[in-house]
Amino acid sequence: MTAKKVNFLKTIVPCAIYLLKMKNLFFLPLLLIIVTACSSDDSFDNNPFLPEPSFSFNINLNLPKYASLANPGTAVYVDEPNVGIKGVFVYHYGTGTYLAWEASCPNQVPSDCSRMELSTPLVICNCDDYKYELLTGSITDYEGEEKVYPLQAYRVSVNGKNIRIYN
Repeated sequence: MTAKKVNFLKTIVPCAIYLLKMKNLFFLPLLLIIVTACSSDDSFDNNPFLPEPSFSFNINLNLPKYASLANPGTAVYVDEPNVGIKGVFVYHYGTGTYLAWEASCPNQVPSDCSRMELSTPLVICNCDDYKYELLTGSITDYEGEEKVYPLQAYRVSVNGKNIRIYN
């Protein structure tokens, strides 16, 4: 389930429960119409260039390889087997908030040149020289007319000095 759907359900479910408790049958059909009208077409948001791999990887901030992530504004490239497509960039936004992004160019089919280079706070695609922000995942300075995709995001959970990135 996508993050958009989860957030949408977190918003709409409490409303539905409230209406059911109120036993106001007039509002229940209205709620169902709103839910179906507002639901997004996931195929529109899916990136046709990148598959969505299933993985889970734990980062221990006590290890020298990842120790720099303890500082806000830093990023590391995680190049471990079966983690993402071409690896994952993990960015420490601040106050214990971490973001994880696919390291493969979002507007290219994975190839020899599609692993992006880390240049904090940006990542750069070697195939087309597009630059993406690690904070938002969005492309910078793009003026073309064709549809471009942002960085592919992965889920992150933090437990003390351990960070789990997964999809």
